Amino acid sequence: MAKAYDRIRLGVASLVWGFDLSDPAALEVFLRDAADIGYEGILVFDMTLAPWLDRPAEFKALLDKYKLDMVGAILRPSLDFKGTERLAKFLAAVDADIINISGRDGTQAEWDLVIPALQRHADIAHEYGMRASYQHHTGWIAETMEQYERLLATTDRKTFGVMTDCGHATKDFVGHTSQEFILRHPELDYIEFKDYTPESDLRTEVGRGIANWPAIADAIRTIGYKGWIVVEQNGSIRPPKVSAAESFHYIRDVLGIGAR
Repeated sequence: MAKAYDRIRLGVASLVWGFDLSDPAALEVFLRDAADIGYEGILVFDMTLAPWLDRPAEFKALLDKYKLDMVGAILRPSLDFKGTERLAKFLAAVDADIINISGRDGTQAEWDLVIPALQRHADIAHEYGMRASYQHHTGWIAETMEQYERLLATTDRKTFGVMTDCGHATKDFVGHTSQEFILRHPELDYIEFKDYTPESDLRTEVGRGIANWPAIADAIRTIGYKGWIVVEQNGSIRPPKVSAAESFHYIRDVLGIGAR
């Protein structure tokens, strides 16, 4: 399991601000905006952390400046297991929780090659106290609910966690719902809130799309989930802070999730 929490905590992913925030000025804009909105933690892509991997104390001081916690990082998997070890060591040093494995992972044809590699990344994360999980995603090795359930059945729950992305579930779990998956997996380690419409795809603020948020919120309450819910939006036509703030207030004020 991921760290034990006594409540739901709201975090935000950096993607709506940009894929790569390794530039210190860009990173500080993201941190300042996230803190101003009221988020408690952040999630970033692995390349954002590249300049900081040998300076965890400095990065932690930057987080502390904005009174933010580190949820974790998005790992784009490869066969660079040494790189995963270095990332996991850094995340442990800044008191993070999650490694979300996402992207560049082949198709169903490569299943027998990819799954052992994903498991190895998760095992390394576990060695450093991190909880790794795989993000089901459009066009990747586990897109549909059936494919994701197969992946979960093939990996080791001791080291390989369970997450769900509500936007991708709404888009990709054809014949199923996001709330159905949540109810099937009360052991969930991590949840991402993302919305979807055919017009704006996953560049949609939470509450503006077709995800059934009242039903999702009810499912989360039913399983008694406590831990991080991270908001992620795959771009926006509006300023990032405006979009992230709208999602935050919908989750907290309309759904009643994430109050401190």
